Amino acid sequence: MLAIETLGRFERLRGVEVARAILKGAFGLELQLVTERGPLAHQRGAVMAGSSAICRAALFSRAGFARCDAHYRAIGAVADAREQALGCHLGLGTLAVPAQTPEGVLYVVASGFSATSLDGVPPVDPRGLAHALAALDPTLDEVSKLLAELPVVRGDRIATVRTILRVAAREIADDAEDELRRITPRAARGLAPSTDAPSGGAEAPSAPGLFGLLGASPRMRAVFDVVRKVAASDANVLIVGESGTGKELVARAIHEHGARRSAPFVAQSCAAISSELLESTLFGHVRGAFSGATRGSAGLFGAARGGTLFLDEVAEMPMPMQAKLLRVLSDGTYLPVGAVRPQTTDVRVLAATHRDLPAMVVSGAFRQDLFYRLHVLAIELPPLRERAGDLGLLLARFLAETPDAPRRVSATATRCLEKYGWPGNVRELRAEVERWSVSAAGATEVGPEHLSRAVREAGGYGSVGERDEAIREASAGTRTLEEAVEALERALLVRGLERTGGNRTRLAKELAISRTTLLERLKRYGME
Repeated sequence: MLAIETLGRFERLRGVEVARAILKGAFGLELQLVTERGPLAHQRGAVMAGSSAICRAALFSRAGFARCDAHYRAIGAVADAREQALGCHLGLGTLAVPAQTPEGVLYVVASGFSATSLDGVPPVDPRGLAHALAALDPTLDEVSKLLAELPVVRGDRIATVRTILRVAAREIADDAEDELRRITPRAARGLAPSTDAPSGGAEAPSAPGLFGLLGASPRMRAVFDVVRKVAASDANVLIVGESGTGKELVARAIHEHGARRSAPFVAQSCAAISSELLESTLFGHVRGAFSGATRGSAGLFGAARGGTLFLDEVAEMPMPMQAKLLRVLSDGTYLPVGAVRPQTTDVRVLAATHRDLPAMVVSGAFRQDLFYRLHVLAIELPPLRERAGDLGLLLARFLAETPDAPRRVSATATRCLEKYGWPGNVRELRAEVERWSVSAAGATEVGPEHLSRAVREAGGYGSVGERDEAIREASAGTRTLEEAVEALERALLVRGLERTGGNRTRLAKELAISRTTLLERLKRYGME
């Protein structure tokens, strides 16, 4: 998944800027970069651009915004990187050209026009378009004027528009490839799968990163660029990313390297406290404000005065609290529970969520005005599965911080780690390494048998203990003999690959079978 920061870099490429200027000047069209999350402008929290006054008028209605957003998301969701020619919910034409990057595909899009020769999309019917606009907004005036200003791309000029979009897409793909080539040598040093070399050690502290945050992948380098700039400002920041990606670590790094570093850093998860208590937790209360309030409290805004307040899982905040938070962000004042005199505060707010806030805004579950207040600056943290090359760097760091774990990770265990999807992200990887201090205690290196079951099975290695369990169950008549034999065979292959360091030719000789037979067995058990 492409980060917002990466998309922003693509937008500033000279070839993309030239393509945008030509489309605007010669055709009256807007160039947009689109992923499965919609246009870049929308992802940044800005208003989606429309190529025509009709598009802009449609976007003012809730239904029009939702349909336009769904149209762009559908374009970005096409993963097979093919050019698209289609109509939107109003029947206006859209051309989308893919740009393939190592981090995923994005589309360079021109939309909101009428074409006389667009594959599968008929020319716009003025009456039908006027009717569709009226259905979205019955109060819309001067529809005829909007229709007169609609961009029209005639005849072979469609081919010219396609060529311009392809030029921009090629520029993006080339830039992404150059960036990957530039950082790959550093990232490739992260994971040392050889059983002869340690995966962790004293080099971990000097690994690439920023402010104690670790990473060398293109996604994390883009994050570091934004974090460096954000730390130097005092604006509100929204940090988004899946659970376990390190949102609080980023918030702490921003605080500790900003102008407020000498003041308090206060963190609170909005999902970890009931909605009834959240207001007094954040804004404080006066004595006697409610049952049990035997003394007053300054609340977290008071505790963080002059410093930074980190609100994790802000999307879980109920609507009434969203309105109160908006007021603090707007004018710096708030009213403690039970108080009659407003308090003022000087606090920088950093917010985080794993939810899709733009979608929540569209559905009405999150206030749009609060979203824009929080979304002054945005940082998107990628999941671990999309951080190519960073697994080894993180593994080395965590091994260095876990003294009772072995210093080395075997080749087969490494393959399991690399194939696993890490739904819990960096937090899950840290927990996995910490458990090795028990599961691999006394071992010289970490093998598949020391990994947690899910990680082990991702690499095709079932538990060796399954062998004994299968044999016992077969003896008791609750499992077939064939299943017991398969469990035994799998266990022999796991141990054999460990013993031979993954040397399949040597293992075939030890097992007295041909190499072809061995490869067939490995394929059968997903261990190839």
